Amino acid sequence: MIFSTMIKALRGRKRWLKVKRRYDVEKNGIYVIVMPDDDREFNEYALRHVDDFLDYRKATSAVILTTDEWTADNAQTFSERIAATEMMTQSDYHFFNAYYYYQGFSVQFIMASLQGDHGKRLALAQDVNGITKEDMACLGLYIIRDWT
Repeated sequence: MIFSTMIKALRGRKRWLKVKRRYDVEKNGIYVIVMPDDDREFNEYALRHVDDFLDYRKATSAVILTTDEWTADNAQTFSERIAATEMMTQSDYHFFNAYYYYQGFSVQFIMASLQGDHGKRLALAQDVNGITKEDMACLGLYIIRDWT
């Protein structure tokens, strides 16, 4: 079990280095946002507030990696600062997830999910005291402190 997860993490590292080189992530203030869920409502809120997130983090742009076709087709209509959108496989997501679990490799890598390992705790907040998916995207995912 541990060995197979380590292999997945190494594959995730390899994929991360490719993305990092392709978009020159660390030098250009680019964030990579992985959207592995097919939850259209959550993905739409996350995309609607990309500019708020980038302004808050003083970043230039974002690259969206997704397994969801709707998100891939529509992401760049939400912001001119989305530099690129790429489809990825579920395997790629699991590799990134394993690598992030072991390494926590970059603050410029965001997992936008209400499922899987990263999203389970965030999803628990849904419907508690009126918390919406938009609140979860802005406050729980992007951590935009001055969001109203």
